[in-house]
Amino acid sequence: MTRPTQRSFDGTLVTAPFGNENVERTARDEYRTLLGEHDSEDVLVVTGAPTSTDTFRETLGEELAGATTPYVTSLVVHATDVLNQTDDRVILSDALRRELLHRFLTDYEWETEYLQRASEQPSFIEDVDAVMGTISWQTVTPDETPELRDITAALDAFHEWLAEHGHMERGQLISEALDVLTGDARGDVVDFEAVLAVEFEEFFPLDRAYLDALVGDCDLVCIAEENAGVRRTWVEAGPVTDYVSFSESRHRASETPSTRPAATAAYFADETIPADPETGSVSVLATDSSDEQLAEIANEIEDLVAQSDWKYDDIAVATKQSGSTVTDTIEALECTGIPTESTTVTGFGDDPAIRELLAAVRHLAADGEDERPDHGPDLDPERLDRVSEIDSLEEGVRWWATDAGLKERIAKHATPLDARAQFGNVKRAFRMAEFLEDTSFVDATWESFEEMLERAHEYAPQQNQTSATDLDGGVRVDHLQAIKNESFRAVFLVNLVDSEYPGDPFLTRLFPTERVASMSDYPGVTDLDEPDVDATFSTTSTASSRPFARYHTEHARRRLAVGAGATDEHLYCCLYEYEDTALEERAQASRFLTAAYDDLPWVTDADDPQITSEQSAEDFLLSRVDDALAEVRRANSQDVTVSLDEVEAELGEIQDLLDKSGARGEELRKALRARVEFANGEVRR
Repeated sequence: MTRPTQRSFDGTLVTAPFGNENVERTARDEYRTLLGEHDSEDVLVVTGAPTSTDTFRETLGEELAGATTPYVTSLVVHATDVLNQTDDRVILSDALRRELLHRFLTDYEWETEYLQRASEQPSFIEDVDAVMGTISWQTVTPDETPELRDITAALDAFHEWLAEHGHMERGQLISEALDVLTGDARGDVVDFEAVLAVEFEEFFPLDRAYLDALVGDCDLVCIAEENAGVRRTWVEAGPVTDYVSFSESRHRASETPSTRPAATAAYFADETIPADPETGSVSVLATDSSDEQLAEIANEIEDLVAQSDWKYDDIAVATKQSGSTVTDTIEALECTGIPTESTTVTGFGDDPAIRELLAAVRHLAADGEDERPDHGPDLDPERLDRVSEIDSLEEGVRWWATDAGLKERIAKHATPLDARAQFGNVKRAFRMAEFLEDTSFVDATWESFEEMLERAHEYAPQQNQTSATDLDGGVRVDHLQAIKNESFRAVFLVNLVDSEYPGDPFLTRLFPTERVASMSDYPGVTDLDEPDVDATFSTTSTASSRPFARYHTEHARRRLAVGAGATDEHLYCCLYEYEDTALEERAQASRFLTAAYDDLPWVTDADDPQITSEQSAEDFLLSRVDDALAEVRRANSQDVTVSLDEVEAELGEIQDLLDKSGARGEELRKALRARVEFANGEVRR
């Protein structure tokens, strides 16, 4: 594969061994050195991802006295600040950008026959959008594959269309801000004397160009973590040190991990087997099905927070992929009463407030009684008629929400964390209406607003945020890359089965995998040889002879390492035994987990779960009735003896518990009675 030209920096590169402890220790030492020569407000700290800024702000803040806080930002946020000072164009949110791209591509004429045929598929715009996003963030120019050239031309036309109407998308932030930093306005936006760049192992070529222009003649120190690149190595093979040179380089000595989770993370990253730290725990949580897996996780979370010094935001649940996998996990946890938060999905697709608002907009957009939906929440016709008389979309939808008491009902019925999330989603809907009115190239009608809201609602589970959201208070649910360099007291890694870790190589639904693997100009790691794999990963956990398959297998292992490294007390490796298919195929444990179980003596099976959540208590009560009935029926058909006294005693204890549980107990009593009636054939589904 073709590699970019090596970039030279006048500064220092410090390479830290794998592990959050090593990175934070290195960052503090280098920051302390810079503070010996500069005031804290003159030292800019730049992270590779917005999600880790809080971690480094807290870590480096230990070096400052009083209420002073370090000047910490991410590349994307810094580029946004630069453009806000120098550019009048509006930076589109992810939802608005997706909506405008959808409208732009609806009638777009593709040059290649392949994309002409593909554009007839329902998922085409979503699929081509993902490829466009990658090209936009990297500012690459495919020059060999006709279809990729066609997509790049469409992206350029889209950017021109946005610019004509005073907009830009987030994928343009780095490249547009880079133009400012290399121009006459640089002095207006640079106000520091030194730069400390952490997570340098994740900097794309465009990020490195931005950093070079940002630093100028200021002091520069970059910290790169070994065997830890996951975001960059998805699009660029090899360590970042292959692409840069510095006037000075140092390598920090490795220190023994202080906890078992940290030692397990190091094992996943480079196959080292350190001595047992004898602190912390690594447990394998195995269940029969994927649904039971999430139920056990919820039960274990409730067990942890039942302890006086634990809070929900001390815990994270990490998935391999984002999108619907994250939203499914969030839904499963919230169904058991556990509050959640996420930096990569907004919950827009399953928000009851948005569903109610969408129902009202559908009525307002309908042309006559015949087209109005015949299902959904009851809506006051007089209120809707009043809204339809208001000239402004934004004013109309705000008035409806106020008059219908939407905010009051959210505050009354939702938990504080859920209420805040729902208020945020409603505000997004208001901004969509405002955007339609402020944008001359999209019709400001109820029909157009309905189309935009429908699409945002439909694609919410599949689409991710490209910036961090400011939420706290619930269990963090995100994909592995989003929790890199963060710290939680407990982390649950879900779906540790071989079909997921490593799973099959996958880059896009737009082209067959075999074809993508041979595209040397695809904006991702594709056309590989053995040296590329060996240069990127120190681990060898697959017998495949194909470099492409080997590369993506090791990448999956590294993501596990990053997720395991996000906790310093309790790590839970979660898996299930049977796939959710009609044949109930047996799921194989991930090869990475199997190896860890064999090589690391502290990786042990989780204790038998205790009943700690309301959901698990309900499941136990209902299943105990099923078991009792099954035992009695078996006694009638087989030569076995069942102690009815034991069954009666258990059911009597259940009845006493229900009597003490008030209205909730009465609901469970009805459910138990229905179970018995169903088992006896008195009622049918």
